Amino acid sequence: MKNIYIIWIKRLNVQRGGVHRIIYMLMQRLPQYGYTVRYLYTEDTYQTFHLYDADENNEVTIPLAELRQYLIDNQCDLLIGQDGGLSSKLSELVAEWKIPGMKYVTQFHNSIFLMEKVFSRHYWQWVAHSQSTPAKVKMLALLRLLIYPLWLKRCRQSVLDNFLANYRVADALILLSKYEIPEIKKLTDIELSRCKVINNPLSWENVENDDILKQKKKQVLIVSRLYNPEKRLDRALKIWQMLENRGFTDWQLTIVGAGVHEEYLKALSNELCLKHVEFTGRQDPIPYYRDASIFMMTSAVEGWGLTLTESMQTGVVPIAFDSYPALHDIITDCYDGYIIPDNDLNAYVDCMEELMRNRTERERIARNGLKSCRRFEINNIVEQWVKLIESL
Repeated sequence: MKNIYIIWIKRLNVQRGGVHRIIYMLMQRLPQYGYTVRYLYTEDTYQTFHLYDADENNEVTIPLAELRQYLIDNQCDLLIGQDGGLSSKLSELVAEWKIPGMKYVTQFHNSIFLMEKVFSRHYWQWVAHSQSTPAKVKMLALLRLLIYPLWLKRCRQSVLDNFLANYRVADALILLSKYEIPEIKKLTDIELSRCKVINNPLSWENVENDDILKQKKKQVLIVSRLYNPEKRLDRALKIWQMLENRGFTDWQLTIVGAGVHEEYLKALSNELCLKHVEFTGRQDPIPYYRDASIFMMTSAVEGWGLTLTESMQTGVVPIAFDSYPALHDIITDCYDGYIIPDNDLNAYVDCMEELMRNRTERERIARNGLKSCRRFEINNIVEQWVKLIESL
């Protein structure tokens, strides 16, 4: 039996996103293979740790100064960090602790190019043109835009430094996609033998059968956090405006989710005079997936994109910009979804128009998605984790 501890920066809540779901999956499934799995979370920058319990009142609190001895006393065989993509703090602690016999794995839940993509030129332009942005913030954004090449160089170096700080300590560094590795090699000439790839699993146990296609409506769906620099939902609204202008007035765009830019996006929808757009706020997305025929993703970057596999397992045809490496693990273009050249709004509109006019093609792609998404069934992904653990 191996004792496994997982560490991340948030209390577990499976309704709040992909990392939560991965941790929950490991806690539920790995014990079936004889492992003991516990979760420690920190919400104060790695100063205090809480041993997760479903009842928060029963949780044990461990100060950072006592964590090394706690892991030794509880015979931690494997420590799995979940914050590698954004921080090397845990790796630095592991290097300092030097706990005998303990293996260490760090997982990147985002593309390593997340920061570069999100805080790119698009962000500065968005801030500068938003009517609700104070003049001082606009001026700072425009100043940053002027030094963008220098900022980009610094950002890429920071990304590389974080990756190397994690990689040098870890017994294995887990990436979500094999397509990340060639991009990393462009930044560094070190060998990457300790980089391992484990895809994210499906969000739900059940994959629908072909009968789900009988209930599909003329609905297009977006399920997303409403954070525009990352999700680029303003582009989705502009695409929808072009479709409405082409006469698609019997289709509805539904946007499920909440976030800091909700009011901005609603105002933009009004500014574009969109007549068939609904913002639902944060809701259980499953009923919306079951009714929708087409799924839109316009993100600047994703780590994996669970909403794409969620759409596939519910018979919704996914369309996404070619803006991040893992997309090619999920979608085979023109087979189980569509990959659009990044930033090509016209190509995106043309693809959607063809699907909206051609039910036969929609259902062909949807059926293929129902089959191909089974690659990511939970049991398959857990077995990959077990294989990795046993190899350490």
